[in-house]
Amino acid sequence: MKLTIELVPQTCFFSNLRSNLSKKDWDMLRQQCYFRANYRCEICHSTGNGFSLECHEIWHYDDETHVQSLTGLVALCRDCHRVKHMALARKMGWHYQAEEHLAEINNWNQIQVSRYLDLVFDVFEQRSQHDWKLDISWLAGMGVTLPDMLDRDAQLQGL
Repeated sequence: MKLTIELVPQTCFFSNLRSNLSKKDWDMLRQQCYFRANYRCEICHSTGNGFSLECHEIWHYDDETHVQSLTGLVALCRDCHRVKHMALARKMGWHYQAEEHLAEINNWNQIQVSRYLDLVFDVFEQRSQHDWKLDISWLAGMGVTLPDMLDRDAQLQGL
């Protein structure tokens, strides 16, 4: 499978690198990501189909400790990025195009797409029942200023 869906638990919505880093640091990381990918989508290898590339955060979810850990960044075209965020694509009405792109890139039929969607949305529902601690320590040594307190920690503490 070349293209996967990476659903962020509902309890983690709107807490990401952009919301925890300065614009300058986020822009530097994005530009490094695009350069490393030779300004092509790292999944389908397009140059963005007339749209700029997007920087996608890769997260690992520890379902026992409920820690969401940043593990990397990947350059994606808009179509591949919409697949990664299929819950948002559904909310915004982009899911038909996203599902078609998922099928095309993975060479799947509609039954395979439907089964995969059922699987990832089951995991999404389970993970959305928990509060998650955010770990962005992957960024240590990347030349960015890490905040003293992450936005999610502040929310959980009621600040």
